[in-house]
Amino acid sequence: MKKNYKIRFLLLLFILSGIYSSASTILILNSYNPGLSWSDKELEGIYSVLEDEESINIYVEYLDSKRFGDDNSLNISKEYFERKFSNFTFDVIIALDNNAFDFVLSNYETLFLGTPIVYAGINYYQEYDLSKLEFVSGIVEIHDIKETLELALNLHPATENVYVIVDNQTKTGELFKQEVENDVIPEFADINFIFLSDSLDQIKQELDTPLQNSIALLLAFSKDIYGNFYDYTEVEEYMGQFDKLPIYTTSSVYMGNNVVGGKITSAYDQGLKAGEIAKDLLNGVNIKELPRTYFPDNKYVFNFLQLERFGISIKSLPADSTIQNKPPSFFENYPVIFWIIMILVPFSIVFIYVLREENLKLHSLLTELNEAKEEAQSYNEELTAANEQLTSYNEELISQNEEIESNYQEIEQLNNKIIHLLEIISEVGDEKVKIEDFFQKFLNTLIIEIPEADYGSVSIIEGDNWRFLTALGHEINGLKSLNLKKSYAFIAEESTVLDNIISLDEERMPKDVANLMYKFTKPIKSSLLKTMKIDENRYLDVSLDIKKGSDENFSEQSVRFFDSLLNVAKMFFVNRIRTQEVKNAYATFASKLSILAESHDENSKKHIYRVSELSAFFAEKLGLPKEQVEKIRDFSPLHDVGKLFVPAEILNKPGKLNEKEWEEVRKHPLYADNLLDDPYFETARKIALYHHEHYDGSGYPFRLRGEQIPIEAQIVGLVDVYDALRSKRSYKEAFSHKEAIEILLHGDNRTKPDHFNPRLLEILKKYEKEIEEMYKKYEE
Repeated sequence: MKKNYKIRFLLLLFILSGIYSSASTILILNSYNPGLSWSDKELEGIYSVLEDEESINIYVEYLDSKRFGDDNSLNISKEYFERKFSNFTFDVIIALDNNAFDFVLSNYETLFLGTPIVYAGINYYQEYDLSKLEFVSGIVEIHDIKETLELALNLHPATENVYVIVDNQTKTGELFKQEVENDVIPEFADINFIFLSDSLDQIKQELDTPLQNSIALLLAFSKDIYGNFYDYTEVEEYMGQFDKLPIYTTSSVYMGNNVVGGKITSAYDQGLKAGEIAKDLLNGVNIKELPRTYFPDNKYVFNFLQLERFGISIKSLPADSTIQNKPPSFFENYPVIFWIIMILVPFSIVFIYVLREENLKLHSLLTELNEAKEEAQSYNEELTAANEQLTSYNEELISQNEEIESNYQEIEQLNNKIIHLLEIISEVGDEKVKIEDFFQKFLNTLIIEIPEADYGSVSIIEGDNWRFLTALGHEINGLKSLNLKKSYAFIAEESTVLDNIISLDEERMPKDVANLMYKFTKPIKSSLLKTMKIDENRYLDVSLDIKKGSDENFSEQSVRFFDSLLNVAKMFFVNRIRTQEVKNAYATFASKLSILAESHDENSKKHIYRVSELSAFFAEKLGLPKEQVEKIRDFSPLHDVGKLFVPAEILNKPGKLNEKEWEEVRKHPLYADNLLDDPYFETARKIALYHHEHYDGSGYPFRLRGEQIPIEAQIVGLVDVYDALRSKRSYKEAFSHKEAIEILLHGDNRTKPDHFNPRLLEILKKYEKEIEEMYKKYEE
């Protein structure tokens, strides 16, 4: 009996092992990092092929090479794979983009020997001798730069300058730049090519005021000369502000709303092809039987909104072009109204036709009656009465038809108003919409839907000041330049129609201000206006004007429509104010948290103000964007917030700390990482977590080196050391400014110049007088 049980048990193990071993395993090695739109689209393409295959186990790993592509990081990745997958055998490896493919090839003998390799997204594949690699197959990445530029120049024949946006800090950027210089520029001798490769600030400076007759070609911008990394989505959104020249691209990840288009390389299509090749291999196809290289079928893709902006006809595009963001038809937006109209129109046509036929019959009958008058004189009175009755019936039918036609026109007008209202309401909660842009569109809608109005304006009263936001018909730049007081404004709490409002301005304003107001506004017959109270300190004023000499007057219906629509404007303005109040609350919380952190040890409150101002000073001199400088100013005071979790007796110990106490102090960046785990505090988290890392890799807690350390943390790390040297502590006296500068630039027994970014030390050396003055401003 026991023997039978043993046999059954062994048989069960054999069956289970067979089931387990039947599952295939795939390793997807990604060159970049999660969240990068190009990488995510490649994975989406792969999963579209493999996700329904239940017998496949997929492992995804990232090299993060755009941010950590140095040899040391790659060696760490190699050690990581050796440890993690030492007991794994993969059936297929998919390498996405050049860095992953290079890594697999260089470690094939030691890590992946015998495993078929599928690649995707390989730029400049000619660098590899793929014909000799019998264990690989895949799809290469080709960017049709020349074809895209040729099409752009055909669409804009007056072009004289081409801005080429491509970084010079990544392998992809360098290769793109070489291709443009060697293969593209010689083909277009009459064109002036301008490379924008340094930073986002350089791009903004050039594209805010571009040269006349210019276009831009966006190829790749992942890293600036300062070491800052940018993902594709961030660059795509940043390019959205430049609307003075057409922008073209060759990559699907840059096809945002502000790019016209181009011959596009699709990350999704490349991932899709890689997934199909991998599936064939898992189904038994030998990789040696497959081509070493598949080529992408790049397609022309264009943005409808940009085509309209620059007056480009769809007919002038290649026949197989794809048009994105094309607005939906009236039927797609309003199917119910569409079908009502489709039913009413044929019904009306049939009804009119029937009436017409009846009318013709009546006229025919009258003719016959007149011809028979002599023969049927005895029936004349009866026939005359019948004729009058029929004529009355005909007139009634005609009147009904006219009423139907009038109702149809009213429905059409109402439909147009609904469309405009929906467009405005859809932007009420959109924080990306600028206040001036919203009220410009709002004012335009009012003037369209209130036919009596010719001009209009929107202004706000804040405290004792009154200023204009936008205007139609009047000279808005002049109105914005006026120094207006609240007392000058006419406050109308209800919708009010006023005649000759200029005379009222003369009564409330000084003569010179009234003259300027008259200069910047067109002559007005009458105005419809209302002033809405937003809160105790703010009012929103909207005014519509009828031009002088017009016969029009505001109807009661127009006043009611005006009054109703102003609620939408008020809702938008209140929503924008509340959003700003929430942001201010976050900032206040951060300030109080930093004060609490500094009060936990012997640092003074002025320490955080010095760190804040000095850090912002360094960031500004380093050339960082203004928004990033302000974030560093706001969040640098939180650099030691993690010390709240370190016992005060350790922080304020008068003597030397023992090793155990030092170990506890070194944990405070990790404590801060948990405390600041909120998207709003991302800059603060980077500063608090990494400000004790050293540029030479000797810092803590992760021993990062060089540009692995976020630039915010590099700046605060230097400023914190400078302030610590200048400050008196329980275990030391304060150093003078000169002594502190000497230590930072030349080192002592604790501090070395190698701890800091050389560019920051250059700023310290160049501006040391200004730094000394800033320190004195907040000195104890």
